[in-house]
Amino acid sequence: MPSHSNSDVDYPHLMPPDPTERLQSFVQLITQHQSALRAYIVTLLPGSPSVADVLQETNMVLWKKRESLREDSEFLNWAFTVARYEVMHHRDRLRRDGRVVFSNQMIELLADEEAQSAASNSRDVSMDALDDCIAKLSRKEQELIEFRYTPGKSLEQYADHTGASASSLRIALMRIRRNLKLCVESKIALGTR
Repeated sequence: MPSHSNSDVDYPHLMPPDPTERLQSFVQLITQHQSALRAYIVTLLPGSPSVADVLQETNMVLWKKRESLREDSEFLNWAFTVARYEVMHHRDRLRRDGRVVFSNQMIELLADEEAQSAASNSRDVSMDALDDCIAKLSRKEQELIEFRYTPGKSLEQYADHTGASASSLRIALMRIRRNLKLCVESKIALGTR
């Protein structure tokens, strides 16, 4: 859903300001994306027995730098960048030990391709989950969402159209968005649509 500057819009993509909620959100993000991070590292270190070690190092860096994450929607790209650097550190250690490793250019090429593919898949999964969750809303709730996010329309116009008050529609919209967010997160966490 697009974000708007109206005061009735909450921004679920921003990391929560409350430290406890922020920590919970971060733990959920890092847990949710472990398989994508592992797959990304495997792509950069094909056949390497060190994938688990590099994943652990990546998780440690992510944890130490968690306060620098501003939006949960940026997590995957940020985590891939950290993983790429950890792979490079690992490769430097291997090179110092005299082992053969891919060139930096090859790793960069693989990393860019994998990051683009994973980000695209993540958006597809999120959008599929959102579509499924919206389909579960009542017709009246779907109509409110559709009207609210149609360019050029406002809650006040919808209030005039339905006879409801704009403030009650704002409350209903916040509840619907919160429920959609929980539904999408649940579907993504379960890996289902």
